Amino acid sequence: MAGYLVKVRKKMDIHSMHRVRNVLTGNYGSVFKGRSMDFDDLREYNYGDDIKDIDWKATARSRSVMIRRYIAIRKHNILIVADSGNSMATLAPSGETKGEVATFCAGVMAYVAQHHSDLIGMIYGNMGGNTRYAMKEDTAYLENFLKHYANSVKLDNPESNINGLLSYVAKGYRERLFIIVITDPDSAETIDSEILRKLNARHEQMFILIEDSPMTNEALYSEEVRDIEGKVRLPQFYRKNKKLAKAEKDFREAQRIKIKKALHHFRIASTFIDSTDHAIPAIVRMLEEQKHARRK
Repeated sequence: MAGYLVKVRKKMDIHSMHRVRNVLTGNYGSVFKGRSMDFDDLREYNYGDDIKDIDWKATARSRSVMIRRYIAIRKHNILIVADSGNSMATLAPSGETKGEVATFCAGVMAYVAQHHSDLIGMIYGNMGGNTRYAMKEDTAYLENFLKHYANSVKLDNPESNINGLLSYVAKGYRERLFIIVITDPDSAETIDSEILRKLNARHEQMFILIEDSPMTNEALYSEEVRDIEGKVRLPQFYRKNKKLAKAEKDFREAQRIKIKKALHHFRIASTFIDSTDHAIPAIVRMLEEQKHARRK
């Protein structure tokens, strides 16, 4: 089976690599000054500056002592926080499981981080506990934690515990992080705003929300559909009811607006994703939103 990062790369190459490069190239450029191989500009020498940075040719031309400044090289610490509760094993609108879509989205973020030589780690969990992977940039390591997350999402798992996951991050990580939360809308609605506030004080956050398949999903008319516990079968006449379909659509739209508004209050960018096919353009838009949110 092809690796998760290979799948991401193929979809990015075929569908939207040009857009992704335009959005992401230079997106992590540092605004800080420091030592690296990338020359930035010249300025007059100030007391305490390193004399090794003096540009003697520029000094001779300007009759003032000039030093060279360089763009600092900085690696970002990117942490994927993924929900592995039993609801993530249910279906997305595309007919894929939400866990499959979530794994692909995590792979997209890992690919982006690796493209910028950033460090990336992962923590996933549910009411039964959490699994944590340290920050690295090795391809085999990234493939490993993506595989383990994908295999961890099962219908017989305990329920989601997104507040517990985020609280663990708030207490367990001292370094500054770029946090990518991957969960579903129902779990996102339960997030404690106080936890978001605490995380915002130290870290930057983005939310990828994997949408639920509607009960009236036309793509599943020929399939047998049951509840999350597998005990109740949803009858065909119920699933083809047009009034129910509209009511469900209105409910989900209101839910999306509510979650977007709550996250926007903390200047947190977010996106709702219904399939692996639509994941990359949605994530590109979210990264653009995050870039502009930080400027406000």
